[in-house]
Amino acid sequence: MKEVFRHRILFLPILLCLVIVLSGERAFCQSGDNVMPVLEVESRMLYFYGDLKEISDNISKYSPEELAKANQKIAAVETKWNTYYQSKQAIIAEDDSLLQIAVNFQSTKQNLLDSIAQKLLFYDSQKIFSETEVYFNSQDSIYKQLYDTAFEYSLIKSLSDKLDKIKGKEGILAGEMQNKYDKAKEISQEFADFQPRFDIIEEKYLELKSISEKIQALEYKPWLQRIKDYLYSIAAVAMILMFINMFQAKIKSIKQARENAKKLMEMMNKDENDYPVI
Repeated sequence: MKEVFRHRILFLPILLCLVIVLSGERAFCQSGDNVMPVLEVESRMLYFYGDLKEISDNISKYSPEELAKANQKIAAVETKWNTYYQSKQAIIAEDDSLLQIAVNFQSTKQNLLDSIAQKLLFYDSQKIFSETEVYFNSQDSIYKQLYDTAFEYSLIKSLSDKLDKIKGKEGILAGEMQNKYDKAKEISQEFADFQPRFDIIEEKYLELKSISEKIQALEYKPWLQRIKDYLYSIAAVAMILMFINMFQAKIKSIKQARENAKKLMEMMNKDENDYPVI
């Protein structure tokens, strides 16, 4: 009995060690069972994220046609991502690193879509701006012909109806011109690169608008009234010039008076300093 009892006592530590080892292996296996799915999900998520990064890295080189295709690629990647994300949502929700990848994916996708939209808007704006430049450059001859025709009609009372038609036609053109000018201005405010080109458009717009106002102001007047209006305009210009000359002369006299006062003060100060020092 003593021998049996002794062997049992010796076997007890060995049994205890075996239990500990088996427990450790079981825990390790359970831990491994949890780690492997996380690594697989992470690898798959990073694969989708890499597709977005590849598009993002090359976007600056894309033409308008390639940008449209890039939008389609992003949509395809997003569809695959959403399908996979929903199937692994439970695993992703339990791991902070996987959640961070999901956040990075969504952020990169949105930034990429915004960037593509901005670039497509720039290309569209560039096309519109070029067409607007061609439009304004082609209006000189059109407006000259409209004004000459309208002026001739305004000389004869019986042609008043035709004059009104010319005014109506010009009014439509003026509305179209205003819309194109407003659009070009909006583009130049959105993209500073267009500002120098817009300045040229604006200069031409103001010239054409002045002619438009002259056309709309034309009406039949007897020759005597036309002569009076012409003389009044000359008189008005003469009065304006006379006022300007008087204003300039007044400013000149004020400046001269200030200079004379300054010189007088300098002479008085100099005389005071000439007294002998005792």
